Amino acid sequence: MSGKKKNENAGGLYIEPLLTRPDRVAIVALGASSRSFLQEQMGNPGMDKPFDEVWTLNRGIRSFPHDKLFAMDDLRWLAQRSKGYGNFLKSHDKPIITSTVYPEFKNAVRYPYQEVLADIEDDIFNVNTVAYMVAYAIYTRVQELTIYGADFFYPDSGDKSESGGQAVAYLLGMFKSLGMVHRLPGTTTLLYANKVREIRPGVMGRPPYGFHRIEQMKKDKAEKKKLKTEQKRSLK
Repeated sequence: MSGKKKNENAGGLYIEPLLTRPDRVAIVALGASSRSFLQEQMGNPGMDKPFDEVWTLNRGIRSFPHDKLFAMDDLRWLAQRSKGYGNFLKSHDKPIITSTVYPEFKNAVRYPYQEVLADIEDDIFNVNTVAYMVAYAIYTRVQELTIYGADFFYPDSGDKSESGGQAVAYLLGMFKSLGMVHRLPGTTTLLYANKVREIRPGVMGRPPYGFHRIEQMKKDKAEKKKLKTEQKRSLK
């Protein structure tokens, strides 16, 4: 029997984390709606486990309890840019799914790129780490995927935006077409989840564009009438 420890990842042979097949997964990215994940966890009085696994990315290593960390940038490159971050990655006790494994990152696991590409038959996931994560969820046939913090668009910050949102939206459409379910908190702009409201009694949804103009015209007419009434009163 070899004395080599499981996590001595000299050749990228540490693959155990890739063998898990969780049904319910939470992806926790680093955008503003990640706060919804924390609030939900703190508001869980029975301390139930709503997810089989929690996946986070990059510097979420310090912020969120997780089962897998995705860091698709080259780990040595990251360590060169930030020694402290590199040390965290080297000593991390959870699997790190990444592009290239090195022996000093003992829990690094190579992302199964070719397998994922062959499965979804589209390279749209190449654009960012969240897309890699969603593609991996499709590949492993996660049945219920909840995504926090993948906002991409920030209307409260001068319409600031990040690239990659279109890829994630496309992949979530693919996810749904395969009979799997995705959930989004009402605080995220991903798929316009922040616009969901009660559109009629007992029915939640996004208000249909265009159809709202009738109500808008009624309100405009009422406001004009009110303004004219007030102007007449001021002239008396």
